[in-house]
Amino acid sequence: MKVALFGGTFDPVHNGHVNAAAEIVEQGLVDEVWFIPVYWHAFKENGKVSSLADRRAMIELAIDGRPNLKAIDLNDNPTYTIDTILKLKKRFPENDYFWLIGTDLIPEFQSWKNPEKILEEARLILFPVPGTKSNKSDLVEASKPIHVSAKEVDLSSTVVREKFLRGEDVSELLPESVLQYIKENNLYKQGV
Repeated sequence: MKVALFGGTFDPVHNGHVNAAAEIVEQGLVDEVWFIPVYWHAFKENGKVSSLADRRAMIELAIDGRPNLKAIDLNDNPTYTIDTILKLKKRFPENDYFWLIGTDLIPEFQSWKNPEKILEEARLILFPVPGTKSNKSDLVEASKPIHVSAKEVDLSSTVVREKFLRGEDVSELLPESVLQYIKENNLYKQGV
């Protein structure tokens, strides 16, 4: 089976994430997409992320009813992308693995732990993000990534959180079940 791994903080998971994952399945690039909520993010300030349990619950709600999208949690402890890939290859060796990222992450990819090893273990699938057409990397391009031909999607959760904090309508950006979860659990409030 062809499996795309989609790691991120998903704080919160939103329609952009779900639509990008569904799109690569619909295009036949992979059979399934596994969302992996990371325990922490090496390029974000630690302590500024909602609990792993909340983020995992929101992913489950967002992908409910979509059998080709799954939530996998291997990040009980801080880990890196390469470690996650190797864990999954050991646990499910029969699959071919891909790593789905937005084109906004291309510039930082070389700073990830063992980027060359990541590219040996999983082929990159690059999803177009607005304003990132010029993002290039010799390392990434040499690996022959799959460039998804699709409408650009903003994969930033920061925008969603900021709009929510300002009291703006985010109902078009989030699955209804995720929005309800956020409200019921008082996530993204000032000072929290």
